[in-house]
Amino acid sequence: MDLTIAEGFALLALKNESGEKQGQFVEYGLAGSALSELILRGKLAQDPAKPKRLNIIDTETTGDRFLDFCLSILLKAGGGKKISTYVNKLAHKSKLFREQALSLVEKGVLRTEPKSFLVFNWTQYPEADTVTEAKLREHLAAIMFDGKAPVARDSVIIALAEKTQLLGKNFDKSEIRAHKARIKEIAKGDMLAAKATVAAIEAALAAVIAATTVTTVAATTGS
Repeated sequence: MDLTIAEGFALLALKNESGEKQGQFVEYGLAGSALSELILRGKLAQDPAKPKRLNIIDTETTGDRFLDFCLSILLKAGGGKKISTYVNKLAHKSKLFREQALSLVEKGVLRTEPKSFLVFNWTQYPEADTVTEAKLREHLAAIMFDGKAPVARDSVIIALAEKTQLLGKNFDKSEIRAHKARIKEIAKGDMLAAKATVAAIEAALAAVIAATTVTTVAATTGS
């Protein structure tokens, strides 16, 4: 199964057996995943005069439940906004992760598992199909550790996973340390020349910057 950036990121962000989220700033990472995928699909593009802003250049649906959910939010916000503005618009939607998880449930990759405690109810999304994520991890490991050449989506997933502390949750930490320089090179998009790819990575990293900025401001205000 070919995975979108958001699907790959979501699988890395969920514990296999329990379906609990792991890592840091997951919603922001997922928002960055969506923007990156929409850029690569030609739905969004950097403004030539203002590279930190994105223009909506194609409003047609993608056929992907999660991406169309995100695109509808961006359309309501209007085009020409800063990348960080779109990141925050998406990351603050309470349904964001659920929409991606349910999309993977529909494809048979995840399953729903209702949970409750006292008056609280929620849903977790354990794996229904272990093969899909296993293949994803094998593919990413070959790129990071064995010299396999990445494509655009690989670079974005690795960039986001590195920034949200998900690499250490999914791959051998000693391998990560041994290949730190290569992972950094992949995450920056240095191995890829396509302008759209660079824009996609910048959108992904803007998501994490937005998340850390919000956290820093909250901590400062609280103190």
